[in-house]
Amino acid sequence: MPPSRLFQWTIPGLLLLALAAGCARFDPVRARRDHTEAFTSNLAARVEAELTRPLSLDDCVRIALSNNYAVRKADLDRELYRIGKNVAFTAFLPNVAASAGYTIYEKEMPQQHERRFGTADLTAGMPVFMPSTWFLYAAARHGYAAAGVAARYVRQTIVLQTSVRYFNVLVQLDTIAALETQLDAARQTADRVGGLADEGLAARWEGDQARMAADLRESELNQARRQLAVLRGELLHDLGLPPDAPLELSGDTGEPRLPQGDLEDLVLQALEVHPELALADRQVVIQDHQVRQAFCDFLPTISLFSTGSWTGNDLAAHAENWVSGFQGAWTLFDGLANVARYRAAKVERQQTRLERENTFLSVMVGVVAAEAAVRDAAETARIRRRAYDVAAAKWADYDAKAREGLLPLSDALDARAAMDLAQVAMVRSRYQERIAIASLELAMGLTLLPQENSGRE
Repeated sequence: MPPSRLFQWTIPGLLLLALAAGCARFDPVRARRDHTEAFTSNLAARVEAELTRPLSLDDCVRIALSNNYAVRKADLDRELYRIGKNVAFTAFLPNVAASAGYTIYEKEMPQQHERRFGTADLTAGMPVFMPSTWFLYAAARHGYAAAGVAARYVRQTIVLQTSVRYFNVLVQLDTIAALETQLDAARQTADRVGGLADEGLAARWEGDQARMAADLRESELNQARRQLAVLRGELLHDLGLPPDAPLELSGDTGEPRLPQGDLEDLVLQALEVHPELALADRQVVIQDHQVRQAFCDFLPTISLFSTGSWTGNDLAAHAENWVSGFQGAWTLFDGLANVARYRAAKVERQQTRLERENTFLSVMVGVVAAEAAVRDAAETARIRRRAYDVAAAKWADYDAKAREGLLPLSDALDARAAMDLAQVAMVRSRYQERIAIASLELAMGLTLLPQENSGRE
């Protein structure tokens, strides 16, 4: 076999062998094990670096903005838009292409013909009149700017989500503390009433009622502890940490910042700064450029080109050749497809504007709902506090009268159960106003990020 023919078959064979070997070497079990070990080690390093002390709310927000999946993905999306913008800009730059080849004739040729010779080509082109590239690049620039706004809005959302998770854990810790106190009191009451029932001073079912109340508090306490593990895991997930990490909270939540002004002022302020409206404005501008780009299909395009070629073949008339000139193209008729695309672009622009109007109204109603939720949370917390005070006073009165035999013991037990429920409801409403204020800030687009907080201070 001639050497050239052997070379022709050897290279593709080696490539196929390399591809087959690469596929054969992949072991899914080993790959999964390696990733698990590497990621587990990475998580352990994060835990060691971040969970060295009880975390405040600001600490949790800082960690979440560094490790949260949604934040990191938003940054990667923005980077993709930046690359897309740079790619769109290359339409203004000249295109240069080079090629080279080497030819070998295996058969005998006339003496005047070279059996071996090389060729090379160099081509350069530059658009002179191509308006669509301007609108394509303008749309890409606005897309990159919108990605930046979206990334910041994602961070604001993560701040709210982390705050809610933090408050939920605090509420659950307070609930567990209240249930532990209630369980101790319920066990003492069960022992006392059970002793009275054994002595015939109370009905047997009253002793059973007291023991049932203690069992109920124990069950509620166990459920609350299991729920605490779930809430801790959700908070740790937002922080980019494993759900079984030893998380401790300091309880420092900072001072709430309730936006000032009446409802109309809050709505107007939200309409000025809300990120969703900023994104909608960008989308409208992008669609305007899409319409202009579709209109450019009716216009001719002109470009400048220059091509040089070299050859070592003696039969060629010239060893070097240069060709330069202008090149133009104008689509005269493409079955009215360009007309349809132009009309479709205008309809899509109308859709984008309609979506912006809907976003406008959604922001308004979101602010109204969030402001109402703040007021509701404040009133609910106040009412539940009063309800607990009343229930505690009632139980103290019923317990004293039951001890003196002026009231049935079951009435005192019912009053104790009502007081315990009122206490748990009061504890669970303790941070609802803070959560509602944070939701109002996000609804208005005013949620501050850590660097903005430090700048303000």
